[in-house]
Amino acid sequence: MNNFITMLYIIGLGVDPKNTAPAFIKRSCKICEKNYIDTYTTIIAAEYLEWIKKELNAIPANRETLEDVKNFVEEAKDKNVCLYVYGDPYIATTHQSLRIYAAERKIQVKTIYSSSFINAIFGETGLHIYKIGFVGSLIKGDINSRNYIYKQVGAALELKKHSVIIPTGYEGDLKSLISELKQAELNFKENTFADNRFLIFISRAGTDDEEIISGTIMELFKAKTAINEPFALIVPGLLHFSEEEVLKKVLNISVFQNIKPSTIEIRAQKVIDKCKLAISNAQTEGLTKKYKDIFENAILYIQDAEVAKQTGDLATALMQASYAEGLIDALRFLGENIKWE
Repeated sequence: MNNFITMLYIIGLGVDPKNTAPAFIKRSCKICEKNYIDTYTTIIAAEYLEWIKKELNAIPANRETLEDVKNFVEEAKDKNVCLYVYGDPYIATTHQSLRIYAAERKIQVKTIYSSSFINAIFGETGLHIYKIGFVGSLIKGDINSRNYIYKQVGAALELKKHSVIIPTGYEGDLKSLISELKQAELNFKENTFADNRFLIFISRAGTDDEEIISGTIMELFKAKTAINEPFALIVPGLLHFSEEEVLKKVLNISVFQNIKPSTIEIRAQKVIDKCKLAISNAQTEGLTKKYKDIFENAILYIQDAEVAKQTGDLATALMQASYAEGLIDALRFLGENIKWE
């Protein structure tokens, strides 16, 4: 022990600890007086946890232990302390908090990296990792978490990027998870999680127990009810042909692409549809003849908006549609009751 400066070791065990744990664990087992396994930031399959506890003599470190940063890190002042992490260190911000506190107290930290679930799920599915648009956790029953996920995934889809969702608290219950996605869609109605949204679930990526399930939200809601923990949900964006080839030829997955229109495109279409209905209602009530010039201009604006939308000039489309809406709505000041629905 005298040959080593005491420090905190943060060691990744990879996605399949029995096979992917780094060779350094042989050394850490000898030099560390206290060994922990992080059971807070990720779900560890029971067989892996038992192996880690037995082979590495590691004590489970729960949320209370790891969030008590001061007491946890201070142990490394006079002894070598090891924190084993399933997957790769620093994917979880909790590990960075330990590292920062140690740096402030001049306590040395040695990090050993390993394979992470991010590497594994993108490698196994063939999706391009540089096309990640969002990674986040979905906490069961947490409305704020659900709403945040909905908006972030929606934004990523508009950019044609992939999203990775790490479900927490679902215990492999896909039906419950999908129900929450459907509820978010019901609330926001922005087509992020419409019934035809294509999803990929992957469980225990990179291990012998790996399982991949895919399909539309409606198909999955009706068909599959459970998957092994830990698992992740991928919401694919626009697929490159090479991504499609892996999904189809390697994984035998029938790919269904449905790209989410951008928020501005949705808004423009809503205004266009709203104005068309108002014009139709006004025509029925004889207002289009009474205010011929106004409605003719409104119709021209709508036509310009549709042309702009088709050419991808969405800002102009929304602007032109809004001009039409403003013209029609101004008739209120002349005492007219415009029916928008």
